[in-house]
Amino acid sequence: MSKLREKLFSLASDQPSDWKADAKYRRENREWLRKSAVIAVRVLDALKAQGLSQKELAERMNVSPQQISKIVSGQENLTLETILNLEVTLGIQIIDDKVAQNKAS
Repeated sequence: MSKLREKLFSLASDQPSDWKADAKYRRENREWLRKSAVIAVRVLDALKAQGLSQKELAERMNVSPQQISKIVSGQENLTLETILNLEVTLGIQIIDDKVAQNKAS
């Protein structure tokens, strides 16, 4: 067998791909995943502007570094409590209160 073929087989996984399930999940959850990604970018921008690490943010929010990693990956379905904690801790606005108030009126 050629070296190229051997290398290809060594890189190939024995596990079947879950790409269909992944695509279905992204399609079914498109809206909140998009908004989660927007929040992730805002959080990352705030961390950079304030010179904070994800670990420091986790300590300030009393959550695990893994939780912050999920948030900044844009794949976490955030609760309002978590969003508020991010806003207060970083001094940023994630939810536009004026828009929410106008829609409620």
